[in-house]
Amino acid sequence: MSRMSVNLSPEMEALVEETAKRERISKGEVIRRAFALFKVAETEKGRGRFLAIAKENDDEELEVVGKILGL
Repeated sequence: MSRMSVNLSPEMEALVEETAKRERISKGEVIRRAFALFKVAETEKGRGRFLAIAKENDDEELEVVGKILGL
């Protein structure tokens, strides 16, 4: 596994640290998961699809409540 240095804004650094604490994972794992999500977004974008925010309704069916733009 290779190493990389990244400069983060104070806000982004705080977000990574808060996420790591909340999820009980390392900051490196937070970054790896973010890149994995980005890869999914790019793959689906190439297929004419997009990422969405969904919720489950009372019938356990998914309802799209938002579209993630800019990825």
